[in-house]
Amino acid sequence: MYELILFVSRFLPGIKLNPWVRKALIYCVDDWAEFRTRIVMAEIDRDIEDMHRAWDEEQKQNMFTYSEGPSDGSKAQELLGGPMQLSFKWSEKPRESDLDF
Repeated sequence: MYELILFVSRFLPGIKLNPWVRKALIYCVDDWAEFRTRIVMAEIDRDIEDMHRAWDEEQKQNMFTYSEGPSDGSKAQELLGGPMQLSFKWSEKPRESDLDF
């Protein structure tokens, strides 16, 4: 009802001067605030889920790969293991944040 009164008041600005409309606005403002809060929070939740999906997808594409080579037979490499290597696949496409100056 609150939003309906606000919508009508765009076309008939004098309607807010009516005492019954004023009382309706005062009475409905708490319910309207809760309603709008729920809508905004649902939108934020959807945006957060989209961001998490995008981050998970980006993380899958940009994972480090770990590999360990065979030891060369020396005493140190027998105790510690062979040479270790981390590799990372670099992305070829630039991110939008990199393009902003």
